[in-house]
Amino acid sequence: MTAGLLLAGAVPRLLPSEPTDPAGLAGHTARYGPPPLVPGQRQRDALIAEVDRAGLTGRGGAGFPTARKLAAVAAGRAPVVVANGTEGEPASVKDRVLMACSPHLVLDGAVLAAEITGARRAVIVVHRDVRAVLDEAVAERARARLDRVRLEVRTAAEGFVAGQASAVVQWVQRGVPAPLLGGYFGTWVDAAEVLSRPFSSAGLTDLGAGPGAGLIAALPAAACGLGETARVVRYLASESAGQCGPCVFGLPALAGQVERLAEGRGADTGLLRRWLGQVDGRGGCAHPGGAVRMVRSALRTFGPELSLHTAGRCRGPAGVLPVPRDGHR
Repeated sequence: MTAGLLLAGAVPRLLPSEPTDPAGLAGHTARYGPPPLVPGQRQRDALIAEVDRAGLTGRGGAGFPTARKLAAVAAGRAPVVVANGTEGEPASVKDRVLMACSPHLVLDGAVLAAEITGARRAVIVVHRDVRAVLDEAVAERARARLDRVRLEVRTAAEGFVAGQASAVVQWVQRGVPAPLLGGYFGTWVDAAEVLSRPFSSAGLTDLGAGPGAGLIAALPAAACGLGETARVVRYLASESAGQCGPCVFGLPALAGQVERLAEGRGADTGLLRRWLGQVDGRGGCAHPGGAVRMVRSALRTFGPELSLHTAGRCRGPAGVLPVPRDGHR
């Protein structure tokens, strides 16, 4: 992975001498300072030249000069920066160690690369073992409104050649959308976790999912998963038979909280999770429990987007999944 900072003077040790918990944003900033901003083209060219003089190269085996990559991306139209942490080499864990110990150092590098190239989007493709660490780091930065570029984390595809640069770019361009398995009483899952699995109860049970109604609904890369969930839960609340408390009061309350999440209106996720526990399994039928399953999976799968929504940022508009109006198809 080629991610780092250009620092004047002495360069501090990048990693601690012994493994520790991931460095939080406050500790990282105290150690390295805020990520530098690159305001104009002259500064961008100067930094590319500095990277060239430093001899910085990729660490994936080919040793491709980083300055040449930056210059090529900067010359393109609508550039996107991809930080390749797939680490398909079975004997290597260097990227995972770096990201587990200093996730913000990697993100600083991705942000700086985006600033240099004029990109407004940086995608960090990581091994599944450190996905949660990077998700939390991105959420921290979103809460702090730290970066001018959009940071996205994606779980890498499996396989030795999956880490090759062109393979990673193709993986990113396809868009790692979260499919909904089993219908509107089903489960949102990370696409990378299900691509190689059989669509069966046995193949999906460890993900907390199943075939359900036999439906797979995959969102486009630009769709908002939280917004889609809010639309579906509001529909499910309207479809209640109105015969028990969990449906009459619980589902509308859940729908309201999910809508607040999707709209960035300061929803209380702790309260939402408590309501999910109070509604689950207490209805006169499986209707409220099915809605709870979908919401819980959305909180898990789209968790990294919660802070983005709170900060007023969203992947894109909702309105992909078919939701009948007024209870009619």
